[in-house]
Amino acid sequence: MTHGTDPVPLALLTLPGHHDAPARAELVYLPASWRLPRAMGALLFFWGILPLVVWVPPHYPWVLACFATGLYLAYSYWTGRYRVRAFTGSCPRCERELSLAPGSRIALPHTLTCFACHFEPQLCVTTVAATGGVEHRDADCVGRWGMRWLADEPYLVCDTCRSHRPATPEACLAAEAENDRGVLLARLTVEGDFLP
Repeated sequence: MTHGTDPVPLALLTLPGHHDAPARAELVYLPASWRLPRAMGALLFFWGILPLVVWVPPHYPWVLACFATGLYLAYSYWTGRYRVRAFTGSCPRCERELSLAPGSRIALPHTLTCFACHFEPQLCVTTVAATGGVEHRDADCVGRWGMRWLADEPYLVCDTCRSHRPATPEACLAAEAENDRGVLLARLTVEGDFLP
């Protein structure tokens, strides 16, 4: 739980030319002290059995397979800085659900493939200060803030510029006040409509 101005992690799915889409990602950081022994263990195991598999006919494919497998596993253990516990998110272009298998090791930013529109959004995790306010992407945006649920977590989303924030109580109050001011401005701009 965060208080005051503590940083809040915010998962986003980004795609150039499209508005970012909020996502829910539960990630566990894997420190170097966890990754290094596993990377070295995979490398040493597969390279260690090379003298044994060289005698199994056909000789060269087994040697190449052990060499390549050792390199691949060492690379994946070392570069996978986060383990995915859970992920929920939708494509910024077509809004279809994207999948990321629980237990997989990833590095951030992580590229996902949308099989509906065949674009590749990236999963990015940023931190925003929990100031309680809401802010549009465009300074001239006159959109209204609305609630959108993503994996049982509420987000405030602007219907015009698609800016989004976690729906904290402070952010909900700020969004409601901004929506009220927007209604008042809309009434003022309509010809012939006078305030009571």
